[in-house]
Amino acid sequence: MPVATVILPTHDHGPMLRHSLRSVQEQTVDDLEIFVIGDGVPDVTRELVAELARADSRIRLFDNPKGPRNGELHRHAALEEARGEIVCYQADDDLWCPEQVEELRGLLSAADFAHTVALRVAPDGSVSPRLAVLESGVFRAHMHRGAFFLTLSIVGHTLAVYRELPHGWRTTPQPIPTDLYMWQQFLDQPGIRLASGSRPAVLNFPSPARRGWTIEQRLHELERWSAFLAGSGWRSELEPRLSNRCAEAVQRLRRRVRPLEPLARAARTRPVLGKFPRRLATELWELEVRRITKWLAGELAPTRGGREPATS
Repeated sequence: MPVATVILPTHDHGPMLRHSLRSVQEQTVDDLEIFVIGDGVPDVTRELVAELARADSRIRLFDNPKGPRNGELHRHAALEEARGEIVCYQADDDLWCPEQVEELRGLLSAADFAHTVALRVAPDGSVSPRLAVLESGVFRAHMHRGAFFLTLSIVGHTLAVYRELPHGWRTTPQPIPTDLYMWQQFLDQPGIRLASGSRPAVLNFPSPARRGWTIEQRLHELERWSAFLAGSGWRSELEPRLSNRCAEAVQRLRRRVRPLEPLARAARTRPVLGKFPRRLATELWELEVRRITKWLAGELAPTRGGREPATS
């Protein structure tokens, strides 16, 4: 049995897949099965995945026709064949740090559903963390009302808990984000064990913010940030200090939202009571995000030129 099944959905990002897949292949945990879930992919994607699969037998392409929305039903069909102890997700235009699967495996040793921290990279090269505290009923209620804290590529869960869900991946009603709809289903499970990690292990490059970019621009951005993650400046200097800051921020969030839990519970029967804890939790979350974003701007300024960081 593999340690993890990696689900990587893709539609039309073509050559960008090489970088996201490479970051999966280079994990510190190498006992993986890597499922590339095609959703109406073009020939360039088929050829690329075939090339990579010839050199790495862990990679398998599920070549599906275009499905409704983001092809969620294709993900469910692939997971019917999964053998991993845990399931991790990767986006076709994001980058994993080498410890992502290892970190999720550690969190899931005592949980059913978990996440690490994504660093969201803006088109101008600025970076901000995506933090959450799933143990908090306030955060969970916020997610049920549409707050999207957890991007696809930071989430993992056990295969066992997925197979206990009433539906699994399914076509998402508009305009709900596909991934959020799936995460809400996990949160609804009675007795589910949740874990919020604090280690930054993913670089997230949201496509909507890059509308109008050419594929060459997207590839150049991924190449530069891939080199940055491989450099000693990230591995031995910035990443350990950033991990400590994120851990401190998550601990502060846990302490500060704890007094709001009674209101969150009361809001189940009196929804009007839920507005205050959600608003305050959002303000506390934004404060922690701003604090780390400002610190990161200072740390990256000496090495960042233009939209991407220097590689040394």
